[in-house]
Amino acid sequence: MATFVLVHGAWHGAWCWDRVAPLLTAAGHRVTTPTLSGLGERRHDPPGHVRLDTHIDDVTEHLWFHDLEDVVLVAHSYAGFVAAGVVARAHERIGRLVLLDGFVPATDEAMTHHVGERGAQYRAAFEEDPDWRIPPAPLHALGVTDPADVAWAEPRLTAQPVRTYLEPAGAIDLRVIANRLYIACTAPRLPVLEESRSRVRAAGWPVAELAAGHDAMVTHPREIADLVAG
Repeated sequence: MATFVLVHGAWHGAWCWDRVAPLLTAAGHRVTTPTLSGLGERRHDPPGHVRLDTHIDDVTEHLWFHDLEDVVLVAHSYAGFVAAGVVARAHERIGRLVLLDGFVPATDEAMTHHVGERGAQYRAAFEEDPDWRIPPAPLHALGVTDPADVAWAEPRLTAQPVRTYLEPAGAIDLRVIANRLYIACTAPRLPVLEESRSRVRAAGWPVAELAAGHDAMVTHPREIADLVAG
């Protein structure tokens, strides 16, 4: 059986895997779901201390503290940047990398390179207030429209410390992980992910397309559990 580390994206927390993790556990897998600094139940961390590097540390230290090896590292959305940093620091602990509708950074890119005109807006907001947090995207834009799902997820969303979007990723080489999968959510497709999808296809990654919105771990947990376990 496999050991999974499920890493949430911007505005989320470990809670967003609550429907996927039990399915993997029931199949006999070990599952951990760290929450990144400043988000979820850690929302009260001072935002000025939370950067991309902080989130990379969160996951890297999680691997070492729990002595996790040969893990399946699953990263959603923004956490593609986090996973890339973790690969750079602890690739020997990762047996498989799965990006769930994730951003794929190039060396020294920041998240602001992937979000169009919002990148300039975030930099300007940072200049005015270095502790500013990026408000959550509306859930319907993430493909969550069922009223019960919205009622469950919306109160749990947290604003994102802006420094996490501004800090460059450093040197990136995901080729050191031979076993890789990209899950592309297609209903609806997020335009800001087109560059990342082009990159993984050009690099020869296997790509699984799923007719679900961006937050598929909320709306399609069975399909996500099956794909990441495959």
